[in-house]
Amino acid sequence: MNQKFGAAKQPTGTPSLAWSCVVVIASLLAGASVVHNIYKPDLTLPPVEDADEAKKKQAANAKE
Repeated sequence: MNQKFGAAKQPTGTPSLAWSCVVVIASLLAGASVVHNIYKPDLTLPPVEDADEAKKKQAANAKE
């Protein structure tokens, strides 16, 4: 009875938690890849207007 209270082997954590995080991230990336291959979104940006032209259009729309 020379053992102290709590002197047993300490828990090191759950390795399954790390693997579950890896699986979740991998499945999210795989799902996004599949969706983008199916829907193929148009990711092109529209041309940028000059600030003066944008103000003129906004003023013209406000007058209508």
